[in-house]
Amino acid sequence: MRINVLGRLGTLGAVCALAVAGPLATAAQASTQPASAPTRVTVAAIPTVFNLNGTYDVGGPARPVISNVNDVLTVNMSAFGRPNASGTVLAPDLIQVRFPDNGTFGAVLVAPGIIKWSNGTEWRKLTPVPDVIGQTEFDARQILNAAGFGSRVSSPIDRTCIFVNVVRTQSPSAGTLALRGTSVSLVIPREPLDGCPPE
Repeated sequence: MRINVLGRLGTLGAVCALAVAGPLATAAQASTQPASAPTRVTVAAIPTVFNLNGTYDVGGPARPVISNVNDVLTVNMSAFGRPNASGTVLAPDLIQVRFPDNGTFGAVLVAPGIIKWSNGTEWRKLTPVPDVIGQTEFDARQILNAAGFGSRVSSPIDRTCIFVNVVRTQSPSAGTLALRGTSVSLVIPREPLDGCPPE
């Protein structure tokens, strides 16, 4: 499915106008209330198509980190030796971020974790690899698939009979940040042909 990024970003102007008009309208309504009535303005967070908080892959070793608090974005760019950027959520699938050393850019959010910037670049959200050590092959695959990862299995003979038919090692290791779709290598040993010694 092709996504018309420029078309989607074309709505940024309209969304920005609405964002400005909203607070002005609220202020006008508040002024018509009696002076004794307390005014409470609640700003609801816009639910985005995926959780923006996290670390992103941009095609190199340095990785930006996004924090989203009530639709206000902070982008930690220290890994690049650059100043932090700030921005806002404009719609469930639109954000705008100002990079002090590079300008302001809009972006379209594409589930499950892709940011398509108006300058043509893409950021991909990284996900922690689940811990599947000690799990059966079936359970390990289920856990990994649910988190968005694939798996490859090797089954050497385990003469110690300690890890027979369960995951002995995994790579990447648990907690490693990786792209969704990454294949996790699992070592699930099998019993020796002559069997395991009785316990």
